[in-house]
Amino acid sequence: MNKRINQTLFLTIVTLLTACVDSGGEDNDIPTSPDFDFTGMMANYADAVILPTYERFGARTAALSDAQGPLAGYCTSIGSENETTALAVARMEWLQSMATWQEAEAYLVGPASANGGSIRNSIYSFFSGSPLSTCAIDQAVVLAQDPGFDINSRSFNQRGLDALEYLLFNEELSHTCPAQIVETADWDLRPELERKQLRCDYAIDLANDLDQSSNTLTDQWQSAGSNYRSHFVDPQNLAENFQALSESLFYIELEAKDTKLGIPTGIKDDCSQLTCPSAVESPFSDTALGNIRANLTGFRDGLTGAMGLGFDDIIASEGFSSVNDNFLNNIDMAITLIDSMNSPLLDQLQAIDQSGTDADCINSAANPDSVQTVPACSLHGFLKRITDSLRTEFIVIVDVELPDRAGGDND
Repeated sequence: MNKRINQTLFLTIVTLLTACVDSGGEDNDIPTSPDFDFTGMMANYADAVILPTYERFGARTAALSDAQGPLAGYCTSIGSENETTALAVARMEWLQSMATWQEAEAYLVGPASANGGSIRNSIYSFFSGSPLSTCAIDQAVVLAQDPGFDINSRSFNQRGLDALEYLLFNEELSHTCPAQIVETADWDLRPELERKQLRCDYAIDLANDLDQSSNTLTDQWQSAGSNYRSHFVDPQNLAENFQALSESLFYIELEAKDTKLGIPTGIKDDCSQLTCPSAVESPFSDTALGNIRANLTGFRDGLTGAMGLGFDDIIASEGFSSVNDNFLNNIDMAITLIDSMNSPLLDQLQAIDQSGTDADCINSAANPDSVQTVPACSLHGFLKRITDSLRTEFIVIVDVELPDRAGGDND
């Protein structure tokens, strides 16, 4: 692990190894180096990155589900002169919760990804393989009036942060179900205030369920709980957990770059049209770009270990501090670009469609420094710089395997 690499030969080595990297094998080598504390690094990730993020998220979900909190306050205010203000406050609490979780998405390891990601999916189901079903949420709003209603019986695609977003940000009160769905048959005939109230009541159910999932995830890591931390930092499990942690960084490529940007903008072949706005994340709050910003913040902590030992220290110890500089510079440029954008992602996709060509998008993606005609496509270009370094320099210097799911994707 971590063999010394002569810098003059490094680019050649990267090229050769990247061309023939084995993405399907198991790397059972335990990382060792007389000059690096790998166990201390894993402890730092547990204590300074992962668990603190879960605890911050838990504070947010506790506020969302609080009987005296902003969501409950909005429900109480429906029909009053304070309704608009109370809704804005509840939405802000959701936005803060979502931003915190989007940071955590950048390093999904251990309990968050166990059992098919069941805990993660109950919190946020965008990548669960089961897209958000607004009809199922509309049905659940009606069914939740039954005293025997159990939210745990509902699928992930009608729970979590994304379902809560639909109820808080979608101002269209009509249901989205086919006419034959019994539960919503008379929904559109009900008074507006009743529909708002019932939707808000289910939003509180969702917030309580979200808080329970958050508490479960945090408990899994805490020493006083299931103490997954002990397994994570145990030197006997170092090879497995070190590889899993490195693989979690590829979220920034496969989910952020490819799924959140590549498909909606049409850069990825998965989109067969000029653009694919239906693939945009968080469409009701129009916060897709803010989510990616939080992903970048999480990725930076996942790379650096925040203020403690991290992958960047391994890279520096091998003599390649310039690789770290490139990572951090591109992260900063991507975040700065997002902060400078005046149009949400959906509006930028509409502009591409209206132009009738993807030329400006492709040019912006290929030259993000100098061409930002379509800023979202320029953002894709910065993310590609980050992920190109991740799947080349990073895996060679840190000496880890390319994740199986990333093996055939290098665009």
